[in-house]
Amino acid sequence: MLIRVEPKVSTSYHRGMIESGLLWRLETFIMTDLASQLLVPADYIHGTFVPCFNEERYCGPNSAVKDVYRLELSFQVGSEIVGTFKDDIFYDSVAQTFRPRRRHRRLLVITKARQEAQRALAEAVDALCQRIGNEHLTEAACPKCSTALKIIDSPALFDVTCPQGCFNYNFHRDSASGQFQHGHVFYGQPA
Repeated sequence: MLIRVEPKVSTSYHRGMIESGLLWRLETFIMTDLASQLLVPADYIHGTFVPCFNEERYCGPNSAVKDVYRLELSFQVGSEIVGTFKDDIFYDSVAQTFRPRRRHRRLLVITKARQEAQRALAEAVDALCQRIGNEHLTEAACPKCSTALKIIDSPALFDVTCPQGCFNYNFHRDSASGQFQHGHVFYGQPA
């Protein structure tokens, strides 16, 4: 397996980190934490590694952000891209390890299977919410985890939320017509 990650650094601090073996530790992280998520081993992994705060003014001794990086990768088998990764990671220079920048998130390689599962969930959520709205249901289960949903179906607000964090479907309504005016749908991380 060939790994080629291009660092794009502008500061002396980040150049020093690269020279001290940061890319070697990054390759180890990619192999153990990311490439291991693929069903088929990748032949070639390529991408970029960029400090999120790539200016000298963010690299002082007490900086909380100097070790935050944006990592973007493509995983290939033959000529086919079988997965992608795009997220911010934090490098702990004391432990010499990487972790998610946001501790509550898992670092996930987006594969075709995960994309299809998310697409199927989105379709199921949309159909379920249409049914809840049309039939004025007060009880329903999450199509992903089967947990009882929290439902608000009022003249001004339509909100369906999975307490397990699978999704939140939230739209404001025109009180007079009942038509959705604006809103959003959020999905939790794929499995």
